[in-house]
Amino acid sequence: MQEVSVASSIWKVVISLIFVIAFIPACLWLMKRFQFAQMKLGQSEIKIINVQSLGTKEKLMLVEVEGERLLIGVTSQSITHLKSFAPKAKSFASVMDEVDKENTADNKSTGDSQ
Repeated sequence: MQEVSVASSIWKVVISLIFVIAFIPACLWLMKRFQFAQMKLGQSEIKIINVQSLGTKEKLMLVEVEGERLLIGVTSQSITHLKSFAPKAKSFASVMDEVDKENTADNKSTGDSQ
């Protein structure tokens, strides 16, 4: 008779353990969903477009605020505004491509006349 009570108490422990193990991921999932809902309600008008690390505590950040892009320098002690860009400014890479095309066109024209 005692074997039955030992077996039933072992099953109770196993079922309780399974419940606890299943309960933890469910709670984490609920917390994640709640945080996502909070972020949607409090959406900010500030967007981080790109971050370039310059050292352990120094960064260049391109942020967008109300359609305007700002290049800022961030250190552990300060934040410095470096440059503002028009709302629909070209990307740095596209500007460099245009300059490169102009330079190659100039080089070809000067090379042909020599």
